[in-house]
Amino acid sequence: MIKLGSVPFLNVKPLVFPLEERLIQHDFEISYASPSNLSTLLFGKGVDLGLIPVAEIVKRGNYEIVPNISISSYGKVDSVILVSKSEIKRLRTVAVDARSQSSTALLRIILEVFNKISPVYFRREANEEFLNGVDGGMLIGNTGLKLRYNPPNGYRLFDLGEIWTNETGLPFVYAVYAVNEGIKLGRNLRALEMAKSMGLKIVKRIVKIESRKIGLGEEICLRYLTERIRYDLGEKEISGILNYAKFLAEFEENGRIPELQIYSE
Repeated sequence: MIKLGSVPFLNVKPLVFPLEERLIQHDFEISYASPSNLSTLLFGKGVDLGLIPVAEIVKRGNYEIVPNISISSYGKVDSVILVSKSEIKRLRTVAVDARSQSSTALLRIILEVFNKISPVYFRREANEEFLNGVDGGMLIGNTGLKLRYNPPNGYRLFDLGEIWTNETGLPFVYAVYAVNEGIKLGRNLRALEMAKSMGLKIVKRIVKIESRKIGLGEEICLRYLTERIRYDLGEKEISGILNYAKFLAEFEENGRIPELQIYSE
């Protein structure tokens, strides 16, 4: 069996639901973890293949990327949300979702590069105390999606995917399938491609099930999966990753822009 790690968010369901339900033949053993924990699992060989944050690809650079599949957005994403008591340029303290890796780095780019501010960041669990004592906060995944439609009183709402695209003209890629060194997917590479294709065809079925689990309306979830999240990994998405890597390299003393290695048998 090949150990496949995923995140427990709505946005991945079109990719993994057909695998979970055995609608497609495969040899995967599927497990779930937060984005940051999944990165640790993949690095420690706890999983063979993981749908991991792009920030981990930039940081490690020693994985191969499954072609043609990503979790990305062009413009609004609806699930990577910054709420603030003020205009962005006046933020001094910001809570960040402890589960996040790529989106935390995206937030830094938006605040420090695009808006020229240097707030203090507080890494916190996404609970009822998340916004206590800070000017704003960034949440991701299902929690961020709920926040998008139920913002707290007195806060402004900013969509980080929208800001990125407005500033760069590029998609933002949140996650890709990364394969550990020495792992051979065999027929399972085709299974990943087939799962993506099937998942997008049966997205209404997926929404009917998942919307109840996360407590959001079917219309909201359907719009999210069909109009906000994109699942391809083409030239524009690759350009988005490399542009993101360029910004991250500026934050690191020994920062570098990686050469992306595409998986092939």
